[in-house]
Amino acid sequence: MKSEIEKFPLKPYFRTLFVLIGIFVFQNNLNSQPTPTTLWPQSTSPVDLQKWSVIHSTKDPLVDRTTFDQHSNPEPVSMTRITGSDPWGKYFSLYSHTVKCARSNGREDCPLTTAVYLPFCPAGCLLLQEGKIPESDSSPVGAQKRDAKPRIVPLERFGEEERLSLVLSPFDGPRGLREDPIFGTFEEIQSVFLLKATRVLFFTSLELFSFVFFIFIYIRRRQDKFNLSFALLNLSLALWYPSYEGWGAYLVDSPWIYVFFGYSVGAFLPILFHEFTRGVFQTPRDRIGTSLEFLFFIHTLWPSLEFGLTGGLSNFGKYAFHSFIIVLVVFFAYTIYLFVQFRKTSILSFRWVVSGLVLVASSSFYTVLSFAGIGRSGIWVNESFLGLTLLFSLALAKRYAEVFRALENSQVKLKLLNESLESKVEERTRIIELQKTELEQKGKILAKDLSIAGKIQSALLPREMPVIPHASMAYRYRPMMEIGGDLLDVLYDPKSGTLGMFIGDVTGHGVSAALLASMVKMTLGSWANYLQEPSALLLHIREQLEGKLDGHFLTATFVIVDLNTGHSLIANAGHPECLVLRKDGKIEFYRPKGMAIYESIPTLYETESVPLRPGDKIVLYTDGIPDARNADGVLLGEENLAELLKRNAHLSPEHLCDAVMKGVQSYQGENFSHQYQDDMALLVAEYEG
Repeated sequence: MKSEIEKFPLKPYFRTLFVLIGIFVFQNNLNSQPTPTTLWPQSTSPVDLQKWSVIHSTKDPLVDRTTFDQHSNPEPVSMTRITGSDPWGKYFSLYSHTVKCARSNGREDCPLTTAVYLPFCPAGCLLLQEGKIPESDSSPVGAQKRDAKPRIVPLERFGEEERLSLVLSPFDGPRGLREDPIFGTFEEIQSVFLLKATRVLFFTSLELFSFVFFIFIYIRRRQDKFNLSFALLNLSLALWYPSYEGWGAYLVDSPWIYVFFGYSVGAFLPILFHEFTRGVFQTPRDRIGTSLEFLFFIHTLWPSLEFGLTGGLSNFGKYAFHSFIIVLVVFFAYTIYLFVQFRKTSILSFRWVVSGLVLVASSSFYTVLSFAGIGRSGIWVNESFLGLTLLFSLALAKRYAEVFRALENSQVKLKLLNESLESKVEERTRIIELQKTELEQKGKILAKDLSIAGKIQSALLPREMPVIPHASMAYRYRPMMEIGGDLLDVLYDPKSGTLGMFIGDVTGHGVSAALLASMVKMTLGSWANYLQEPSALLLHIREQLEGKLDGHFLTATFVIVDLNTGHSLIANAGHPECLVLRKDGKIEFYRPKGMAIYESIPTLYETESVPLRPGDKIVLYTDGIPDARNADGVLLGEENLAELLKRNAHLSPEHLCDAVMKGVQSYQGENFSHQYQDDMALLVAEYEG
């Protein structure tokens, strides 16, 4: 703002004369206003200057001291009660107060060196002593810097009575002082200044230390989210407190420090407080808490946005304080509800944590009321948060002590358990070794028995194919284990020139299936009597096995071929199809009606007649061949088996058997190298005519 004096091209001595005349007139104008008076008893020094008379002006009183539009308050006011809705926010305000020196202890003169402690002035302020500027610099009178920082203003020689005036610059927003100015000797005011600066530095350092400490704890135990919330809460307080008190201007002299860190960060504190409370009490996130955090977030953005857009905080001062108090009241009520509802789920000591939280909530609410002009209070938020930090640290230490104590008890119990477990392991190992030895002996006996059983079963198979006129034969048998449940047999009657072929499959594998297969083999001792009617042989087998199957069942195919005529008869008991491989490579499937042999299901068996021509082959097999699987688990199937037979139709029975088994092995791939998936039996007979 330019001075009115600077508009005229006056010579320097005329300018100085004009200013002195203006100061004289302005001083008389000030002296004409009644001002509150403080009697300064030096024995109780220093004193707070609480009540001030005030004059509001549209022009800077330091520039135009004679002709300005004045508005005065009839009653003395306190500069700490300038609310955000100050109607004179766009005016220059001149506050005045008189200090009288009270003689005591026979002293006649007041001290020569006095001073005033000026707290933080958001709008910037300048102190006058009897209309003069004791903290004047070399700038022109109207261009003196209105400093906002808390500071000491030394006064010139103090008389018996001095009139002090404080000029507040216009600011479209809250511009009240944080506390009353303090008057006293220079040494006393210096002590006051150092005490307040030390207090700010002390609390800020503690909060920064708490931030680092709880961040470290959070890094070590990330599952405890409340440590992160509390760390950020301490960091926000460390930034908010010195900025709101104006001490941050000593680092960065910008109003943004006061607006952003003083107001925006201050409105963000309840959000962190709520997250910390949720973390400690392990409460679920609900709509009320989320809505309150959203409203606090609006108050966080409000001052920075308004100041950035308008350069002032008018709307924030008029509405934000009161709306913030309303939201804060609801928030405190909601916090009390959380305390009561979730007290049993508190991670830390409920009594200590709640005591600290109630302390912070009460002091915060009381402080916000004082900001809004309700009541009279200093800022006690930091002291209460220091108490919360102490209580929280003690609760945390108690929790960790309990954890460590429980860990020590667990280690003792674990040691005893390990000793008991080691003895049990040793005993169990000894028993296992004995059982292992016993199993090895039994395994050797079983292997020997299986070997004998395998030899017996091999003895039941045809050792070599008989020389049969007008026919040639071959077979292959491959059990899944050393012994299996598949069996086959061949009978030739030279008198009638009849060839009989039998193939069967007992369900299951191993010894039980092999024993049943041996029993079936024994029932075939009289099968020469059934060469003219193969279905009768199947009924005979069923009768012989009555009461001996023990839940197993038997599938079988019986084929009779008249080698003189090529006429063949086929009977089937639930067994896979009988294949007739013609000389020209065609495949025919025959499966006469008949169910598997089972004790509980009586059935009849049919016989089907098939003519054979020279070069035709009859192929009998068990289900282990079509049920062979490849590496992908896909079955070989009867169609692929038929294709395999077609490709090798020109081979003799001996070579055809080899080709089929080799094809199955190739299809199985890696599965074949481990073990056979099922017993396999294959019987091929060629009619030569």
